[in-house]
Amino acid sequence: MLTMRSTLALAAMFTMAACVSPEEHRRALGANQALKAEIASLTAAQHAISLENERLRGELDRLGKQAADADWIREQKDKLDKLLSQYQSGGTGAVDGVELVRTSEGLAFRVLGGVLFAPGRIEISEQGKQTLGKLIATLKQEGKRVRVDGHTDDTPIKNSRWGTNLRLSAERALAVADFLVQSGFAADQVGVGGYGEYRPTITGSTEDARQQNRRVEILMLDR
Repeated sequence: MLTMRSTLALAAMFTMAACVSPEEHRRALGANQALKAEIASLTAAQHAISLENERLRGELDRLGKQAADADWIREQKDKLDKLLSQYQSGGTGAVDGVELVRTSEGLAFRVLGGVLFAPGRIEISEQGKQTLGKLIATLKQEGKRVRVDGHTDDTPIKNSRWGTNLRLSAERALAVADFLVQSGFAADQVGVGGYGEYRPTITGSTEDARQQNRRVEILMLDR
């Protein structure tokens, strides 16, 4: 049963509703629709701003990485230029029979085969051990890993138990790799490759070209 107070409240509400004209009702509905449209517009604008903020954050991250990469590239170039000048002929670290060269994979010490080995042999000579010993500190400092690549000239092997230049180049690379491991390199940081006569540094069959092509290259790898 409705109380007297509830009855009066309902009566007041009906009275107020009855007092609102159709025109006022339409204006109220229009204002309500306009308010909904404004809220929807603000929501869309807020979403667009969020997307733009996300894009700008990504752009800032990209620019920051580019700046860091540019600094790293500049530092690497300065370091490489310093190493190249150090080991070039007349430099403070110049070693007879050794050249520091750029390759597609990074810097490499190119050591003449005659410095390291007697003809047809795979045992590193005493001179060769001394030469490699002068490179150890730089190899450890500059390369996370190293790869030793053996190369020969194009003269066919006739009187040797190695049979082919490819086999000889691989055995010489293994000998240098073993020396590096004995000098403190972790075995899993040293790789080897043998290429025989198939990757000459100088094209030609002159004695000078063949002497340059008989070599071992120790590549300093960043990965």
